[in-house]
Amino acid sequence: MKLTLRSKILLWFGIIILISFILYGFLIYFVYSFNLRGEKYMADIAEHLEDLDEINIRLRGIDEFGPFFKPPIITILSPGLFMRMFYTITGGGLLIIIISVSGGFLILRRMLRRIDFITRNVEEIDEKRLHLRLNLKGKDPISNMARVFDNMLDKIESSFKNQKQFIQNTSHELNTPLTVIKTKIDVLKQKKGTTKKEYMEAMEIVNSEIVRLSGITEELLTLSELDKNGRTTNFTRIDLKKVLKKMIELFESRFISKDLKIDTRIAGDSFILGSKLQMEQLFFNLMDNAVKYSVPEKELTISLNNDKDKKMLILNVTNISNMIKKKDLPYIFDRFYKTSAVIDKRGFGLGLSISKKITENHNGRIKADYNKNKREITFRVFLPLSKEK
Repeated sequence: MKLTLRSKILLWFGIIILISFILYGFLIYFVYSFNLRGEKYMADIAEHLEDLDEINIRLRGIDEFGPFFKPPIITILSPGLFMRMFYTITGGGLLIIIISVSGGFLILRRMLRRIDFITRNVEEIDEKRLHLRLNLKGKDPISNMARVFDNMLDKIESSFKNQKQFIQNTSHELNTPLTVIKTKIDVLKQKKGTTKKEYMEAMEIVNSEIVRLSGITEELLTLSELDKNGRTTNFTRIDLKKVLKKMIELFESRFISKDLKIDTRIAGDSFILGSKLQMEQLFFNLMDNAVKYSVPEKELTISLNNDKDKKMLILNVTNISNMIKKKDLPYIFDRFYKTSAVIDKRGFGLGLSISKKITENHNGRIKADYNKNKREITFRVFLPLSKEK
């Protein structure tokens, strides 16, 4: 039969008390033994009084054995002194046992009450009551455990809310193009005498929405893959200067179409340990975002350099835009987040989330800054430089 924690602790206290009483019994036994031996010795002397003279003679001649020799000292406790010593030892022993056991029981009782409190509250927590917390005060191990548990609940609640929001946003994003496709098809089915031009226009809209659906699912799969295998990818030493130049060449036609003035600044060491495909995805997302939301005929600045300690590689992508406000910055990397200014755009709200995940998988960080006066939005990526040569 398995014992509960309470039973085990009580059993332990019982064993301690039993051992204490056994030790106390041995102590009393030795005190009695000592006194009885003394009394027996004196009784033997009394029976052999005729030998006292010889004993005195030997004691008087003790100096012959040197200054370090001392005769045995025989001590016999008087009955009164013996009883007082007995009561003192007994009272002291019992007092120590009572104080120790009482203190132990009080501490045990408090600990068990806290454990019961934690158990009751944890049983009440479910997906609808993730806001509940233990809020135990103190510096004892149980209070520390409760604080760790509360911190864990904070993370679980945040993750649960993010997952719920993600599902809602995904449903909304997928439902919008599906609704458009269904509406166009229903119109074509109900309308008689549809011209070829109307049919082709409807097909173009349907095709664009299918492309949109495909883009959303691809980016969702990318996010899922990054969440699952991002940190397990085999990293190699790559030169981000080459990656950046490749992306600039790729976007050249788009720069020209918006008449953007490109200012490129590349300096310092640019080697990191990472995934080339993920870095290309990161650069593509940031540049695509910059071109898409830049004011035409304005400047777009792309720089790649090192920090002053030459431990980090810093990528800056700066563009002038009317599509963002400072209040949007805390949420700009959230999945499916779109500012009110770009709600009518065709972006999926996943590119920056993917960029953040890629950066984190490479032990880096990404942030966004906004200059209200210049209307400049700057994305900064910090990645650790490779020390290998």
